[in-house]
Amino acid sequence: MTLPARRLLMMTLAAMLAAPLAAAATPNQDAAPAPQAAPAAADPMKFATGHAIILNQVKADKTADFEAVWAAIKAGLAASAKPELQQQATSLKMYKLATELPAGTEAIYIFAIDPVSQDLSYDPVKILFESGAFERAKADELYARVKDAYARITPWPLAAFGS
Repeated sequence: MTLPARRLLMMTLAAMLAAPLAAAATPNQDAAPAPQAAPAAADPMKFATGHAIILNQVKADKTADFEAVWAAIKAGLAASAKPELQQQATSLKMYKLATELPAGTEAIYIFAIDPVSQDLSYDPVKILFESGAFERAKADELYARVKDAYARITPWPLAAFGS
């Protein structure tokens, strides 16, 4: 083998050996970037409008628990040392549908909130465990009574129109 042929063979071998090492050492620019953490979902029970309604559909056999727990929640907010929680209690008006529904139908409770506290959530779990209005043992007790009462909870932020 002549010197130029040997040199060509050696350079080809060196290139073949170096190519995988170089590929491993340089980041793949075509690779997709690592997925970023999804932003936290907005709290649907925290309203940006001045008024809101929450429609609570409650299992027929759990209405007594629902009413007792929400009476305790509202009382706990009103008794709080935090003025913003006292205001939250004051602005929360609780109603139940006065129309008799067919047997087995979910009971309907409507919470009218006016004015809305735009800084606080009206989520019962957040009120019980994050607001600071309840000791942990009391929050656990109330949550245990209400957690199975809900069939559905639907928040409705409202916007005024007309005069």
